[in-house]
Amino acid sequence: MNLQFETHSPNDTLSLGKKIGRHLEAGDIVLLFGDLGAGKTTLTQGIARGLGVAKEEYVRSPSFTLVNEYPGKVPVFHVDLYRIASSQELEDLGLEEVFSSEGVSIVEWAEKLFIREDASIPLLGIERWIAIHITIEEEESRKLDLKTHNMESTEHPVFTLH
Repeated sequence: MNLQFETHSPNDTLSLGKKIGRHLEAGDIVLLFGDLGAGKTTLTQGIARGLGVAKEEYVRSPSFTLVNEYPGKVPVFHVDLYRIASSQELEDLGLEEVFSSEGVSIVEWAEKLFIREDASIPLLGIERWIAIHITIEEEESRKLDLKTHNMESTEHPVFTLH
């Protein structure tokens, strides 16, 4: 099952992220796909707020640190793979621990997880995930397509969003 959303401003994207975050569960992995400037970090900020990360906590893209952890109702791991150049570099990071934790992992530039021959399955032992593809429609408008992989959509609370 797919869900589709449209946002018409960064605030709309932030609000949608909050709604999504309120419906995520411990162990969920959210993979974000989209061009530079599509709104991945803005969506992540909203998801983090929906997961209980305090407003005082500045959620920023971890482009140089690669992973930021934020306390919420469950730990929130914000991963940015923009600077990763190879599958070996990715595997050397040790992100398996993050992805197997009882927190929620949000991955920007998730395309980098699909750089091996079998491009339908991500690296690092990820078996179940929620993919969100963000497309720039106009200057402020975004189309977001949300789909689960290897999980029953009827079982996951994110599909109660409408």
